[in-house]
Amino acid sequence: MILLACMVRLVCPRLDAIGPLSRGHLSRMPLTPQRPPTLGRTRSVLWVLLAVVLLLVFGVVGSHGQLSGRFGLDIIARRIPTTLTGEIKLDTPSEFVMLEFAVASKLVLTVPLGFADLSLDVAVNTAGPEHFVFKGNAALGKVDIYGLILEGFSIVPEMWFAVPFESVLDVNNLPNSVLIPPGDALFVRSSVTFTAALSGFNVKQLVMFEDVNFPNPGAAYVPLYYPPPQSPSLGPNYALGGITTVSWRAACGISISSVSGINAVQAGKSVKGYSASGRVLPGNWFETISVGGISLGDIPCAGVMLYDAYLGAGLTASTTQTMSGTVSFSARLSETMTLGSSMTVFKHPKQWGGLSVSTSLGPFRLSARLDQFELTSMSAGFNSSLNLGAMTGTYGISISGLERGMTGLSTRLAVSQGMFSGNTSISFAQSGTSFGFASLSTRIALRVSPGVITFQATFGRFGLTRAAVSTGVVF
Repeated sequence: MILLACMVRLVCPRLDAIGPLSRGHLSRMPLTPQRPPTLGRTRSVLWVLLAVVLLLVFGVVGSHGQLSGRFGLDIIARRIPTTLTGEIKLDTPSEFVMLEFAVASKLVLTVPLGFADLSLDVAVNTAGPEHFVFKGNAALGKVDIYGLILEGFSIVPEMWFAVPFESVLDVNNLPNSVLIPPGDALFVRSSVTFTAALSGFNVKQLVMFEDVNFPNPGAAYVPLYYPPPQSPSLGPNYALGGITTVSWRAACGISISSVSGINAVQAGKSVKGYSASGRVLPGNWFETISVGGISLGDIPCAGVMLYDAYLGAGLTASTTQTMSGTVSFSARLSETMTLGSSMTVFKHPKQWGGLSVSTSLGPFRLSARLDQFELTSMSAGFNSSLNLGAMTGTYGISISGLERGMTGLSTRLAVSQGMFSGNTSISFAQSGTSFGFASLSTRIALRVSPGVITFQATFGRFGLTRAAVSTGVVF
């Protein structure tokens, strides 16, 4: 039923579902840009055909009991200001508050087709559909291509459709996510990932074709519509890019890896509720090479023996960044004490990354960092297991600071027994020149097969910041 509802919403987008949120507290006009009738009919036909194919595939396979996946429902609430002085609304906390809610649902289905697995990821929130993602996974194993033997060869195609969203400040001066009119589900990205092992080298090739202008849901979007009817240059702009990753590891422990991209960056691409690594950026290229695990053995240094010393190096260059490199070093001073350091090269002046030393004794851990031969920071931690009869758990505490006094203090507690589990954490941090309470978070989960119910609440310096109830079923 959830799938059918999503299909109806995607085929017949709600053009008038425009909330009272906008940039600078201005309401969006409840109007939609005019589109050519032919384009609208073409899109409708394509969505109908897509819905029919989905219903056939998932219906036929699901009727034979070969369907698996999960679905869930999330209800999220947060506090909004209720204190008034005259006619002015203040952020002053009060015990009894008004809450604003969001409801979201997600469905993930997987269909085994024998030669491959087909997955469907659909998410819907209070404002409407978020995304609609197809994903396949074909593990072909050993493949012979004109005498070239590829071990563990696999192909993972993906296709994204999503409704554009943006982040704004709502009428309560709180960050919110709002749908960008007219609210159609649009093609965003199609990618294919090839993975294989070749003569000891692990190779991964990502090929992406995507709309590089599709709005980022975590940022503000200037035009009122997407695509903007009056600015075609800001509308969909499709481009092709690729990222190649090659890695190799010798029996002696030395590892070499290379990541190169053409018309791409390693930063991820995001739509509302879904993201993946790699993004198309026309005109950009980059290259990253790293070498690690170079063993130097035991080295005497100033009367101190450094055990199991290792050396590593990295090199990075791109269209927007001049060549830069790092050299890193690590070793053991004893069975429980380690040190590490790094230095940047190919830059003027060269910069030393400082020296870090850490030691552990049972549940206790202490670390310190020296910069320019001055002790600038220090942290300590304690972690222990709890055995409370039928209930088990862990407890931990960590402290950081030094140069500016104490800058952080946090403690964590997690317990579980049978179908019940819970955890809570409290932290204190430095804000400006004062040190005080920062946050308290509590999470309780009840697992009743095949479902799970989770309750979560987070409190900040000025009271409740977020509360959520999540339910999910795995089948």
